[in-house]
Amino acid sequence: MKTETYYCLVLSESQARFLATSKYGIDRMKALMSLVELASTENRTYEKKGFSANLNVGQLVMSEVELSRLWKCDRKTVSRVLDTMNGLGIVSTTQNNRTSIHTLLCVSAWYINGQMIVNPYYVPMKDRFPKGNSAPVNVPANADGNAAGMSEEPTPSGQLATDAQDGNIPNQQQSVTPHAMSQQPSHQGQTSMKTQEPTNNGTDQSDDRLPPAPQYHSIRDKVIDELNEMPK
Repeated sequence: MKTETYYCLVLSESQARFLATSKYGIDRMKALMSLVELASTENRTYEKKGFSANLNVGQLVMSEVELSRLWKCDRKTVSRVLDTMNGLGIVSTTQNNRTSIHTLLCVSAWYINGQMIVNPYYVPMKDRFPKGNSAPVNVPANADGNAAGMSEEPTPSGQLATDAQDGNIPNQQQSVTPHAMSQQPSHQGQTSMKTQEPTNNGTDQSDDRLPPAPQYHSIRDKVIDELNEMPK
């Protein structure tokens, strides 16, 4: 029974767009997958016709002539594709007078027979961002280019500098209107509203005493009183 092999590839938008298009009669994604499948998954020594090289995980040896046969295109096309892959950071190619050594940079690991084989040459995403542009796309960056909310300096006590009473950031004042409304619990457990009016001497005083309720000797007196209060 053939074991399924999993490839862990991490591509940027520019890398994916380049691989998704075909030009000069070559399937670029298929070309990359051929390199991924031929790459070594263990450290070994490559030997061929008097040439030897020590290969690590994530590397393979293949000349442009051999790739032209594999990709079924001319050497000029192979050279152009490899140059673009190198420029985009997909692979890194080192050439000599005999052949070329290709190192995969966009493959983080292989998963074969239940074992993960990590590529030591993989370039993590955090190392692909230019300095000052490392904020994730779903987090706004601050003036320093870092993700907002991720670069606050802790106070000596290890906590962020906030107002201990209300949790507000220091030096941020809340505006208060002249007639501030405040809430205080009444004797019945309900919330009563009272208005603070400035007095003549400039200080605020509040009167939380309610006017006494009128007393009626009978329902008839109450009805008559309500009728008198109605507008005529």
